[in-house]
Amino acid sequence: MCYNFNSKGVDLKKAITDFDAEEADTSNFSIGLINAFAKQTKPTIPAIVNHNGIVLMPTYWGIKEIKKYPTSGLNLTSEKTYRDYKNIQKNRCLIPATSYYEGKKVILPTNKSGSQKHEMFWKDHTQFYIAGFYDFWSDGNIGFGLVTTEPNEVQAPIHDRMIITLDKKMGREFLNQKPIEEFQFPNFSPNLDFLNLEPEKTPQTLF
Repeated sequence: MCYNFNSKGVDLKKAITDFDAEEADTSNFSIGLINAFAKQTKPTIPAIVNHNGIVLMPTYWGIKEIKKYPTSGLNLTSEKTYRDYKNIQKNRCLIPATSYYEGKKVILPTNKSGSQKHEMFWKDHTQFYIAGFYDFWSDGNIGFGLVTTEPNEVQAPIHDRMIITLDKKMGREFLNQKPIEEFQFPNFSPNLDFLNLEPEKTPQTLF
């Protein structure tokens, strides 16, 4: 699952223009490598949120402030929308990003199982938007979970789930409550590419 994404190089002014968004306080935005497990004392992750209009605002990562497990509420399975997320499935947001990271399960040269880090990005866009559902934390601020789907042919060899990433057109449709099925693979498939960040972990073959 995706627990790291990169917003380095994100143009927030473009995000505002893409979605005709209002701008909330941006003085404390975190831009760069975003880690789901970093301690969050205040909302800092920029997101385009459909709440009383379309607004760019700082948010938390996670729909649950108090988690049963460390990963609770970070990634949300789109196929379970109408069962597990029916109360928030209309609470939609988009998180601007330039890439995200996935770990591929491999057998290391030591013959132990491990994970090989890959950076995923769009071939034809430097900036895209990650689909999210959101809920409210006790301080009144918003926390999001990244919505996932089945992987396409690029993602599948690396991980068995794929976060839903959208361009401007699809992002607008997502915010405007188009059914979640329209954004699931194979109904929508982003033009992904990847970079293997740990080639030294690639299993050696005999031939």
